[in-house]
Amino acid sequence: MLRQTKRVILFSIGLLFSFAVNAQSMDELFRQSNSPIGGNPKGKITVVDFFDYQCEHCIKMTPVISAVIKSDPNVRVVFKDFPILGPVSQFAARAALAANMQGKYYQFHHALMSVDQPLTEDVVLEVAKSAGLNVDKLKKDMDSPAITRQLNENMALAKNLKVYATPTFFIGKTNATKENEVISLMGDMSQTEFQNAIDNVK
Repeated sequence: MLRQTKRVILFSIGLLFSFAVNAQSMDELFRQSNSPIGGNPKGKITVVDFFDYQCEHCIKMTPVISAVIKSDPNVRVVFKDFPILGPVSQFAARAALAANMQGKYYQFHHALMSVDQPLTEDVVLEVAKSAGLNVDKLKKDMDSPAITRQLNENMALAKNLKVYATPTFFIGKTNATKENEVISLMGDMSQTEFQNAIDNVK
């Protein structure tokens, strides 16, 4: 995305939608059953994260999200893999969703975001091995119709929400049903800025 290092854009989710959001869209955003979850699965506040594994701003947000998860037990994070930066991003997203099938999404996600070298397919698989994943099963699951469908659903939802850059966050109460109950942020920010946005929703 365009550099937003020193700037956080905070605005009502209503500004992101051309038309009123129906209940199905809100469920897909906050409560889709196959979306990987971090933090407290029963948390009353949900943060939805649209991200790409090769996005520098997403990488900068990784320790911020991790710190918020550790410090705020009321937060539930929904990860929406949104691979828009090329084939390696697609490969990494498929690997992450395959890791979710082994119950190790967050460990793998965090490790992949913390790699201190450019991502390649080999690097992704090495990270998977280091995270304790069954790599043979991972590679098989990566090509499954279920993962293709999930990525297509993420892309369609992002298009509906007019999400075109990463990272983009949506924050609201987990049981939110209306667009005016949710806020959106785009770009990287400090833990304090991120937590303040969460607290405003509370």
